[in-house]
Amino acid sequence: MKQTTIIGIILGISLCVSAASAPPSIPALLLRNPDVRVYRRSPTELWVYDMRPELGMGMHGMPDEQIDMVSALGIRLVRHTMYWYLMENTTDPGVYDPKYLARWDDLVQRCQQKGIELEVVVHGNAPGLSFENRHQAYRRFAQFVAAMVGRYPSIRFWELWNEMDVAFTDLFGAGVEGPEGQPIPMLQRGQMYAEMLKVAYPAIKEANPRAWVLTGGMSDCGDFPRGIYESGGKDYFDIMNIHTYGVPIQYSLVARGLRVYEVMKEFGDENRPLWNTEWGIDAGNFVAAWGWPHERGEDDAQYFDEAHKDQWRSVLEDHWRRRLYQKVLPYQFSADNERQVTGEPQLPEAMTLNDFGFGIVRSDGLTPRPTYQWLKELQYNRYINRQPVRTMDVEVYLPDGAHPVGYEYSNKWREGILIIRNVTVDSLFPTVIRLRPGD
Repeated sequence: MKQTTIIGIILGISLCVSAASAPPSIPALLLRNPDVRVYRRSPTELWVYDMRPELGMGMHGMPDEQIDMVSALGIRLVRHTMYWYLMENTTDPGVYDPKYLARWDDLVQRCQQKGIELEVVVHGNAPGLSFENRHQAYRRFAQFVAAMVGRYPSIRFWELWNEMDVAFTDLFGAGVEGPEGQPIPMLQRGQMYAEMLKVAYPAIKEANPRAWVLTGGMSDCGDFPRGIYESGGKDYFDIMNIHTYGVPIQYSLVARGLRVYEVMKEFGDENRPLWNTEWGIDAGNFVAAWGWPHERGEDDAQYFDEAHKDQWRSVLEDHWRRRLYQKVLPYQFSADNERQVTGEPQLPEAMTLNDFGFGIVRSDGLTPRPTYQWLKELQYNRYINRQPVRTMDVEVYLPDGAHPVGYEYSNKWREGILIIRNVTVDSLFPTVIRLRPGD
């Protein structure tokens, strides 16, 4: 469907979606932000990408029953982990565990059949690799990911490591003592991560030029990303990606997002896509934060479910209003409680705190929690699902006189501002427009 939405890269304004398109419970007054963004990737490349709010989902296991339950929520984007040390479980590069490889072959095929778009996070040191031989590890990691990207061309999103700034690997200095016995600073860790990106990114793009590379979800949103930029990593990833935890979730979601946005802006990169691939809350963290509810004699099970849903609502309403992130993916569909509590919560018979973890289903992985039912009724993504691809005219600011290749365009009221005609905008993947330098 052709739209005449005009996007202003200078002022960051556009014709927004109408109030009638707001999901239930999201006030019409929140609909004031642009739904498309423009990013000057390089002097010869421009990206146009969809900023309509979209909810994805993190998933550990992915049996058909769970995939069907996620699909029933109108969710198509699923984050799933590929463990490097399980696929290459020996010191020999390129030798894959047959069972784990077969599991992935089956998973990718089933996701294609069910219309699921996988976002794969790859992490976990392969045997024989550590901080001491990290440069060798970077090269081997690049070879491994490139091989997987080539094997699974239907997977377009690849996330490189998981919270690598603080845990899960020592290849970038987490858990490693510096020369004076102190932890390696975050800035230096980000610089080492950039070294890996410079090796892995070209290999991935060679294996599949249509693949999109996300940074691993960062816990630190200041010095670590700054280290990436200071070491020249800007050209070696596509999508900035962070994780936000804290109570209430919305506070952390916004504060950390704005903090990394300021770092991106510092390096002239504020229009790059920004994702959040982990956020969530469980019963243990509710109790740790507020000492609720059993100390007040409340119905613990009901409280945990209601508070869980309230946190979800606040996050999704903020995402709809602020549009700080292009995509948000919670942690996660099925996940246990991660924090012990003192006292004895009053729970129904046969239930434990694991039934009130991060997940939107109980600990059996299939029984819906109230939040799941609410999301099913809400259908947060329904407007993207109804119109996943749109055609529109896009207004851009190109002060150096560059102009698009293969598109009709016209000048507007001010020098350097062009209207590019009939741009196809896919709600999942940025549209890449080649630019020809000005005369």
